[in-house]
Amino acid sequence: MPPEVIDIRQFNAEAFESLLEAESRAWNSALRWDYGPSRRLVATCLDDKRLSGYALRAEGELIGYSFFFYEGEKGLIGNLFIIANGEMLEPAFLLLKHVFETLLATPGISRVETQLPHFSMEELEPCFRPHQFESYVRRFMLLPLASRRRALYGNAGPTETPAAASSPLRGFTVVPWERKHDRAAAELVYGAYRGHVDAHINDQYSTLAGTTRLVENIVHQHGCGEMLPTASLVAIHQASGKLAAALALTAVRSRTAHIPQIAVAREFQAAGLGTVLMEASFQDLIRRGFEEVSLTVTELNAGAVRLYERLGFGTLRTFGAFTWNRR
Repeated sequence: MPPEVIDIRQFNAEAFESLLEAESRAWNSALRWDYGPSRRLVATCLDDKRLSGYALRAEGELIGYSFFFYEGEKGLIGNLFIIANGEMLEPAFLLLKHVFETLLATPGISRVETQLPHFSMEELEPCFRPHQFESYVRRFMLLPLASRRRALYGNAGPTETPAAASSPLRGFTVVPWERKHDRAAAELVYGAYRGHVDAHINDQYSTLAGTTRLVENIVHQHGCGEMLPTASLVAIHQASGKLAAALALTAVRSRTAHIPQIAVAREFQAAGLGTVLMEASFQDLIRRGFEEVSLTVTELNAGAVRLYERLGFGTLRTFGAFTWNRR
């Protein structure tokens, strides 16, 4: 029998248990990420019938699913996962076909966005291209902290005073990110990303209201893991009092941290602030016992890619980001 595509609202969390367990393993092994909080949220939404999307059943077993949701005139494809025990692209295309038929035909929808970390851009582009989606390669990068730990402490334990610590640039004060910095950080991110490729991928960067929601989601709603308050930093320009740079850092696994946001105000770019903030954050992570830190970056953002590679990040995998705008 061919696979069945079924409205996801026909299932509860119990029916999805094996599928969500397989996805948790995939996030943990391929992306160094504890999927537990997201898994629990998906399960709750399934039981409450609050998810829109489709599940794929083959020979009586659920083998994949995709869900989507709406934000005003925008649709977001939140996930696409297929159990990796055979051919993955054919069932993925089948699910996406039904998602497109629903989303693109929804009255009032003028934009669709998605980032799908379980698949490369090249794998999914043949499905998105006929619907006039724009495609972008995103890198998932990882930095092991072992060499920095040795340079920082030598043979000393991580609770001892490090042999050396990086100093902030002259004229700037680096302090932990506190709630009082949220508004200025949102304004900084908005200004830094005007016309940036990431604003084409995620239109939250295109408005101050959007970057305000983005900061709130990262810092207080735990949308990208648990915020690490002493490792998340801002740089303040001493002469003007302006927020010059901001770095959010979260815990996504017991020994793995993630950088969901880093931005430097345009007037202070090329001064090395991004490097200073990251190196200071890495020292804090090491003191806390973290072993690695990850981030994602758009491949077209070549300057950022070069910076991260210079700091020691390597590309763990690439994945696709896709956007559609009604013409």
